[in-house]
Formats: sequence, structure tokens, C-alpha cells
Amino acid sequence: MGAIFFYIFIYFIGYYASNVLNMVTVRPLVTNRYMAALVPVYGFAFGHAYMVVTKPLPAGADISMEYALLVFITLPVVVVTMGAAYFMWNSKGKDDHADGGRESAGATTAEATVPETAEQKAEVHLHLHSHTHSHSNFINIATETSKQKTEDQDEILAPTDKPAVADTDKSKDGKNV
Repeated sequence: MGAIFFYIFIYFIGYYASNVLNMVTVRPLVTNRYMAALVPVYGFAFGHAYMVVTKPLPAGADISMEYALLVFITLPVVVVTMGAAYFMWNSKGKDDHADGGRESAGATTAEATVPETAEQKAEVHLHLHSHTHSHSNFINIATETSKQKTEDQDEILAPTDKPAVADTDKSKDGKNV
């Protein structure tokens, strides 16, 4: 049981070391920290396996070399590798879900914008009306809102009789300044 905790500890040291390395460098060097953190785990596993194979086992332990390799090295490394793969898969699912949320938010924003031409207004009206009749109040409100915005824009953009001060370089006498 202690071997699993040891390899998990080594995994997190590798994970946060790759995070620190990415923060120190200008451009991130490690793109997949979940799998990169397995490098020190495999390094320690190979080192331990070498020590188990080349050195005699403790005299008081009644275990074979194969059992020690399996239980104290292979099993913890497999557990840590499966955990890393799960965390990587889980984080990609969150990223995909976040991207999907952004796309749907973008779609609703695009649908909520006020159309510029009468043809676009008709398309929006038909599109919204085709879904259900419960949206009919929304269509009327959207049409009235777009008409009001168009009238407000026309009032703002209407030409005035008085020239603006910045529009002319002439003084009251008609001479250039």
C-alpha cells in the first residue's frame, strides 16, 4: 500500500514540476502535463525494478523477486498511469464542454442581434415562427424592438442644419483661420 502512495507522490511532484517549468519559460514546453508527469514515475519504477533484480531481497521477507516486482512496482505504476489517463480524459471533457458552451452562447448572441435589412428581418421572423407558436410574443417584441432601434438610429444619423464646429475651418467672417 505504501508503494502506491509513493508513486502517486512522485506523480504529483512531476505534475507540478512541469507546471512550474511552463510558468518559467516564455512558451509552454510541456503541453500535456498529465502524461509528462508519468516520466519521473517510470524513471523511479525502472530504478526500483533494477534494485529488486540486482540486490538480494531482505532476509526476513518471504517473497519472491517476481512478487516484489509485481506488487511493489508494476501494480502501483499501472494504477498511477490509469489515474493519469482518467484525469487527462476528464479534463478534455471539461474543455470540450466549455467550448460547446461558448459555441452555443455565440449562436444565441448571433440570433439575438438585430437584423439590418428587411430581408434578414423576414428570415428571422420565419425562423423563429417555425419552431413553435409560443414564440409569437417574442417575435412581435423583437420586431417592435428592431423597428424602434431603426427609428432611433435614423434620428441620431439625421443631418442637422447647423454645421459642427469641427466641420469648418472658417471664422464668422468667412475667412480661413
